[in-house]
Amino acid sequence: MATVKATARMEQLSCPSCADMIVNVVKKIQGVESAEVRYTTSKLLVQYDDSQVSWDAIQDAVTKLGYEIRSVRRD
Repeated sequence: MATVKATARMEQLSCPSCADMIVNVVKKIQGVESAEVRYTTSKLLVQYDDSQVSWDAIQDAVTKLGYEIRSVRRD
């Protein structure tokens, strides 16, 4: 198990309830340990087990909600 921490800059985030919706969807993905959206900075913070889920799968879930991820940093 390798835990990865990712910070992503998001586009089209227009309200705090949108941020909550993203968090709820991402947290339901198997392998995601934690998720947080900082509405004021438009950043998504995710901690996940990369042996269970890929970053691409997390990004696809966010994209399907109608939001874009412009950049991501993984540690």
